[in-house]
Amino acid sequence: MRIAPRPLIGIVIFVAYGAVVSLLWAFTGLDYDAVAESSDTIVSGIVVPVGIGALLLAIVTSLLGWWRPAMREERGAGPRWGWAVPAILFVITLITIGGIDFGRAKTSTLVLIAFGTALVGFSEELLTRGLLIVGFRASLSEVWVWFWSSFAFGVLHALNLFFGQSLAGTVRQMVFAFVLGTVFYVTRRVTGLLVVTMVIHALWDFGILGVDNTDGSHLVVGNLLLYIAVILSVVLLVKILRHDSPEVADTVVRAE
Repeated sequence: MRIAPRPLIGIVIFVAYGAVVSLLWAFTGLDYDAVAESSDTIVSGIVVPVGIGALLLAIVTSLLGWWRPAMREERGAGPRWGWAVPAILFVITLITIGGIDFGRAKTSTLVLIAFGTALVGFSEELLTRGLLIVGFRASLSEVWVWFWSSFAFGVLHALNLFFGQSLAGTVRQMVFAFVLGTVFYVTRRVTGLLVVTMVIHALWDFGILGVDNTDGSHLVVGNLLLYIAVILSVVLLVKILRHDSPEVADTVVRAE
């Protein structure tokens, strides 16, 4: 790494990314609920602001020399059965995407949504489960690394309040984002690769934006699976954090 990680560096990057994307979105004057209405709104509301944000994150990550620790998990992965969490998430995305009315939706619109959500998955994961984790780990225990990275993921979605989303809807989205951020944190730890959460995140958002063309009745099974994934993630989180605790680490060192 060219520059030694520090929590402040991650926080500054987080604030800067949020400011850049927000300013670019504000410039369009687009309402949050209208972001997937047409090809033009997708480009102006997702592709352009998030694409520029993603480019800036890539440049900053390169300048810092943080690509490897951001993209690859260098700590313990947890039990093998933990792979059930990303597997369930992947199934949920397939169920959600399967509910899209591809016959009615315009191909060009779906392609732009796919591209836009790929940018979202890349940038938001690199920011919160990548750069923030690298920065926080410089001086925080892993419990706080998990908490603050997941909390930041929730705060990132608070920006939607300024673009037309209701206060109640924003609060619900923030809470959900914190929970989903925890599941994504566990996925990073279990798989050892941030790219897994990037792909799942992108597919997740693609399904959410695309499924507005249906009544959403097919999501019942998906919601049930999500509850299971959250429960498994909590169990895994406890195991992972216990393994990373100073007491356990000190015991391992003495045993060696």
